[in-house]
Amino acid sequence: MLNLDVEDPITKRFVSAATMVIIVYCVAVPFFIAVEGLTLVDAIYFTTVSMTSVGYGDIAPHTVLGKLFTSVLLLSAVSIFFYHVTHFGQFKEQTIDPHVHRRLQMLRNITALKGGDVSGVQVRKIREKMRMRAGES
Repeated sequence: MLNLDVEDPITKRFVSAATMVIIVYCVAVPFFIAVEGLTLVDAIYFTTVSMTSVGYGDIAPHTVLGKLFTSVLLLSAVSIFFYHVTHFGQFKEQTIDPHVHRRLQMLRNITALKGGDVSGVQVRKIREKMRMRAGES
């Protein structure tokens, strides 16, 4: 039996992504069978081709409801993909060298300062941290 450590953040994200994809299939496949009259295999195929944004064009929705549902399916699939890719990228960032991580944080602080979206208290804290780190080097 497969034993997943759901406390591990990467495993948690993977399980979340897989669950979302399975839910989309569980909704889309029966929908295409009922509304568009596709066979099970064609419904799975069309859902996969649509979600991966390949779009061969050999199967297409013919009803208005099918076209609207496919539009929502496409937007959902792309959103799910980018949401999870973004979070996997954050885990990769956590594994980088602490020295590089400190430099990245300093760059973020400087960008926030230049963007003007930082309060006065935060500016003082950032300047204090930068002075302390400059003394470390």
